[in-house]
Amino acid sequence: MPSLTVKRDADAEPAKIALSEKRRRHLPTCTVEQLRQRIRDGEYLVIIDGLVCKLNGFVDKHPGGPLAVLHMVGRDATDEVTSMHPREVVADVMPRWAVARFVADGSDRVSFVEDMQLPYSAARSAGGEPANLDYVAIQRDYRQLHARLQAEGFFACDYSEYAREGARYVGLFVAALTLVLYGPASAWTYAAAGLCTALLWQQLSFFAHDLGHNELTGRRDIDLVLGICVADVLGGLSVGWWKKNHNTHHIVTNDIDNDPDIQHMPFFAVSTRFFESRFSTYYGRIMQFDAAARLFVSLQDKLYYLVMCFARFNLYVLSWTYLLRSDFAPYRALEIVCVGVFLAWFSYLVSYIPTWPLRVLYVLTANAASAILHIQITLSHFAMSTESPDPEHECFCARQVRTTMDVICPRWFDWFHGGLQFQIEHHLFPRLPRHKLVRVQPMVKDLCRRHGMEFKEFSFIDGNVYTIRWLGHVASRVKTYNCRERLHDQAVASIVS
Repeated sequence: MPSLTVKRDADAEPAKIALSEKRRRHLPTCTVEQLRQRIRDGEYLVIIDGLVCKLNGFVDKHPGGPLAVLHMVGRDATDEVTSMHPREVVADVMPRWAVARFVADGSDRVSFVEDMQLPYSAARSAGGEPANLDYVAIQRDYRQLHARLQAEGFFACDYSEYAREGARYVGLFVAALTLVLYGPASAWTYAAAGLCTALLWQQLSFFAHDLGHNELTGRRDIDLVLGICVADVLGGLSVGWWKKNHNTHHIVTNDIDNDPDIQHMPFFAVSTRFFESRFSTYYGRIMQFDAAARLFVSLQDKLYYLVMCFARFNLYVLSWTYLLRSDFAPYRALEIVCVGVFLAWFSYLVSYIPTWPLRVLYVLTANAASAILHIQITLSHFAMSTESPDPEHECFCARQVRTTMDVICPRWFDWFHGGLQFQIEHHLFPRLPRHKLVRVQPMVKDLCRRHGMEFKEFSFIDGNVYTIRWLGHVASRVKTYNCRERLHDQAVASIVS
């Protein structure tokens, strides 16, 4: 049966800001120092395709949330914008915000604000050994690969893949319903129903992820509403919250102060830098390394899987916090109604279970077994680099490869990981349909090989071992930190006395 593939014309060629040369020439120029001064004066200036775009009037309207824009202020965000948006957004929308032509200083920098204290975006975490990479050449070859994928139709959606997935979703949903409604009233029955429900939620998360990245139709409003119908109604989680969180994660991947996907204090610290009680620009608060954090982090390698069993409950809290309190929730009313529908049908289903202990068993199993999804997500980043060797020059491609890990699995088992085990490829090309990431991996490996970038990949088991060992390494440093704090307190006490 031939694949049903829909090619979006807007993705047929590389995206560039569609501004006539005449209008470009009439724009004033903006030097590095002028850019920095205007940012100090409160302008949100982002460099895209050689143009300085002033986004003060757009930041609160950005569908992916304001932070995804604010983290790009003072930086060349050409690759970030091109990778995350349909071509028409780059070509037709961005020109409205262009206010100047950027005059580079010849240093090949991509960031011009790393030494500035911006209230909305912390400087990128720096450290580690010099990478000795040619970032200009990496950027050039990455853009060429991106253009090649667009020209060869890789961004076209193959709907036949979703037809097969749809059959899997229906099968899992029917299995869970059948076990709850018609199965014998035993612990084994409801435990099995809980596992089917957890697997359904895991698989639907991959589909909702695609919709959040506008991979299905390429039209933001349609994909987002479909995502709400999937995630909010069937899973009880807010797609709006996920989109705001996830877009930020893609822009500042594994950055200690900016990326919410590695900010899990007091339970996890993926770097000793978290011992410094850092300020989270995403949550707008200090991530205190207090007594509770010291205890949990010192045991984080041992508690990892246990904590993951409760991770979905945290997502419910984050979803409701976003829907009720966030200043940015464009589909707030629709999402509240849809999550309410989830609570209604799920509660009604649970009411068919005859006793409270069995009801608790089913609910806990469904939510705890969802840990597999959280393990899959954290595996790709928890043990990866959190410090850039050169924040001013490191390009988008090099940063994504440095901070991300692939998971190796047999092709027949791709369905279990949703195709998102190819996380490096996904981070480089977020809008590429995940079913095609496997075909892009050899091209990305070749790009990394040519430029001396380390391409990290492990089997699922080895990836777990690697992550647990890294968490254990950070945990072992808590004892040293505690000893240093005690010595400091004793020194202060002796001076005072």
